[in-house]
Amino acid sequence: MLKVKPMHLSEALREKLERFPEGSIIFREGDPGYDMFIIFSGTVRIYRTVGGAEEELAKLKKGDFFGEMAVLEDYPQRSATAQALSEVEVLRLGRADLEAFLTNPKAALGLLERLSARLRETTERLAKVTRKPISSFLPPLPSSQGIEGWAVLVHEGSGRFFPLRPVGETTIGRHDPVTGITPDVDLTSIDPGFSVSRRHAVMRAENEGLFLVEVNEKSNGTFLNTLRLEAHKPYQVMDADWVQLGNVLLQVRILVNARPSGA
Repeated sequence: MLKVKPMHLSEALREKLERFPEGSIIFREGDPGYDMFIIFSGTVRIYRTVGGAEEELAKLKKGDFFGEMAVLEDYPQRSATAQALSEVEVLRLGRADLEAFLTNPKAALGLLERLSARLRETTERLAKVTRKPISSFLPPLPSSQGIEGWAVLVHEGSGRFFPLRPVGETTIGRHDPVTGITPDVDLTSIDPGFSVSRRHAVMRAENEGLFLVEVNEKSNGTFLNTLRLEAHKPYQVMDADWVQLGNVLLQVRILVNARPSGA
């Protein structure tokens, strides 16, 4: 938690303080984002929309911060919505403002401590979800678009399974109404915020294993567990790994020990 008070800020940074009334939206999921926010008073709710329903991610109070991906990673779009649950006073920081803010040693240490805590919380949450048992029996997968179901991507929120090709590349994205092209794994129905690019990534089945490759450097990001992928670089994927494309979170499940013959 950050313990810096407004009186400790430089005059230039004090000008960055803003107030939001109770119930107001600070930013919405899918909005372009260039700033992060530090809470000096009040409570902020962070949530996203999954399958048309709101999913609360966190309630943040004095000393917490949010929206940091916009500054730390030049993330082009907000991955969630931030709403003031009470009257809120926040410090809005762009990249240059953040650099000035971190000249305060206490502020820098507080930021690092909170980022470390968030990473630990995310790792623990993923570990808990990964330990959840998956049914030992899965119904036969449809031969959708010629894909044989030896491994699948699972969307927990909707219960949908997306089979992967046993050989070569499985394209992942959403339907393009202009060209009429539909990827092998079409996430349109579970991505109401259009956070996934039309051609976002591919799953590549090779003799050495299964690999995930982000193919669009202008996408809203591709993550393997908690690691953000570099575009065009293959990352090996294992059973029970988590893959996030934009705002869509999927789990990889290998249904057989080896790929079908001929793979």
